[in-house]
Amino acid sequence: MRRSNPVWPLLLAAFLPALANAQPTEGALALNNVHIVEAEHNRVSAPRCVRMEGKRLTRIAKAGDKACLRNARAVDLQGRYVMPGLIDMHAHLTLGPLEIKRERGRATMQALADDGIAEHNAKRLVAFGVTTLRNPGGDLQAAARYKARLDAAEWVGPESFDAGPVINNADLPGLATAARSPGEIEQVVNAQVEAGAAWIKLYAGLSPELLKAGIDAAHRHGRPAVAHLDNIAWPDALAMGLDGIVHMMPLSPDLLAPEQRAAWQGKARAGTYSFFEWWEHFDPDGPQADRLVAAFQKHRPVFDATLVAFHAAFVQDQENPYQDDARRYAHPRLLANWTGWFTFAIGWKSEDFQRARAVWPKVQRMAARLYATDARMTVGTDMSNPWIAPGISLHREMQLLADAGVPPSRILLAATRNAAQALGAGDRLGRIAPGFEADLVVLDANPLDDIQRTRGIHAVVLDGQLLATEAINRLKGE
Repeated sequence: MRRSNPVWPLLLAAFLPALANAQPTEGALALNNVHIVEAEHNRVSAPRCVRMEGKRLTRIAKAGDKACLRNARAVDLQGRYVMPGLIDMHAHLTLGPLEIKRERGRATMQALADDGIAEHNAKRLVAFGVTTLRNPGGDLQAAARYKARLDAAEWVGPESFDAGPVINNADLPGLATAARSPGEIEQVVNAQVEAGAAWIKLYAGLSPELLKAGIDAAHRHGRPAVAHLDNIAWPDALAMGLDGIVHMMPLSPDLLAPEQRAAWQGKARAGTYSFFEWWEHFDPDGPQADRLVAAFQKHRPVFDATLVAFHAAFVQDQENPYQDDARRYAHPRLLANWTGWFTFAIGWKSEDFQRARAVWPKVQRMAARLYATDARMTVGTDMSNPWIAPGISLHREMQLLADAGVPPSRILLAATRNAAQALGAGDRLGRIAPGFEADLVVLDANPLDDIQRTRGIHAVVLDGQLLATEAINRLKGE
């Protein structure tokens, strides 16, 4: 849980004079004359008054309700729109740049945590309305330091639910821990749980036996297991009891028809070329796609597509908004890493980018089919990986889902209520109701009409503290 922060008075001083009817007094805050975005019903409410005391919402009533306004600092929002704070389900908050380290003639890779990057990311996430995140793989000591700084009132940032380093068949210091037997899997999971892991993240290099061992070890500790998979088909992993899947890249040969499988495997190149080569052989409306949809419908996994991470790679050879976002909002160390050498399109030539863009409609179609199921669909970005800037990338992800045909109401539910429930916090996050935490985003226009309107942020409420334009710009570094 986040605690009140002495940084807040500095931020509040920046914007309080600009808010009509707002007085810098202690006690309750009432947002008056605001429409609540009710994504579950695909509608907005009549004008309401939303009251909060401390960090909790305490009353929802008609606009102007006397009990809602009584002894509160009242802010007239003049018919704007309010929704729950956004949740990024795939944000590597503390991750530093991917680096090559040479020792004794050997080259190894590392992605060590960086507290400066964590603080930088946290501010910008809040500025773009992200009040909660899941960190799906990283240094748990760095995650603990982040939480301690929030609790000690030193930093402003989202609440974080953390996994430890991903469990794979090889080490990558800062990001991955090797486990090559069921016994080693058990030891790694035990250590991560003891260090505070809320999730266990399993990775693509694990065999089916080790994947199952990781799932079972996580469940013995009451932790959900999520995985980044390629060789193991998603339906098979879900049948093992896997709780969640990340990335819209189901790159298993077992999900291709036999003749297509042979054609792909005969020409497949090592590296990230599979991001488009596999899709060239996959039919998002064919029998194997139907198998994916049926598995999602049956097992209801937690899923985040991270379309933005792959689309950013597919258009990397041309001017694009992701690079503009990164120049404005990414930490300088990460930006230097991405412009220097590390991208998801290492080695790609012009024809590779053209082929990647040619399969993008297939990726969109499969995403739309999965997001139409009753699975626990969420929204995530893969923040801190190439060109994925904090905060703004979640809005890019929501737009990509809309471009794929996912209705705005389902996208907003994925980014709020669904994500909160997936995190085991659905009783306090993801809704606007008495007793829920006072994490809100105030928008200038109705996002149910156009998902791009989530970018028109008038104010953010974090832990019951209201941040408007000047404070938001300070958090962005503008």
